[in-house]
Amino acid sequence: MTFLLHFIFIAAFLLIYIIAIIILKPFRIHRKRPVSTIFIKASYLLYLASFLLMAYLILFFLPASDPGEEMDEERILNSLTVFSILAFFIPNIGIMIRRRILSWRISYNYMISGFNILIAAGLIWFILDLPWQFR
Repeated sequence: MTFLLHFIFIAAFLLIYIIAIIILKPFRIHRKRPVSTIFIKASYLLYLASFLLMAYLILFFLPASDPGEEMDEERILNSLTVFSILAFFIPNIGIMIRRRILSWRISYNYMISGFNILIAAGLIWFILDLPWQFR
């Protein structure tokens, strides 16, 4: 039964990722801004992959906590919650409003790409740092 649940969530997350690739069209090169456009799309896809991996791990492999480390774990999980909320909104809003920015679009693309890479690195750091309970 749990295998089926894992399979359903993995398939759903892959479907979300494939739809994001179809919508973003990362291999379509903009003639005025080729480098910054590819950079923002690739960094968003990197962010999305790390966010979906983090969501999958949180759903099925909650971090283990020892009774003595309860205060530290609670502080880390609270910071993870705040970071996850920010990580959910900032890149998605950034990728959605990019077409409305006209005058400074190249610098906007690089700025949002930097945010995407920083958030993806933070999510990967949380993934590697937390003590997951793999069964």
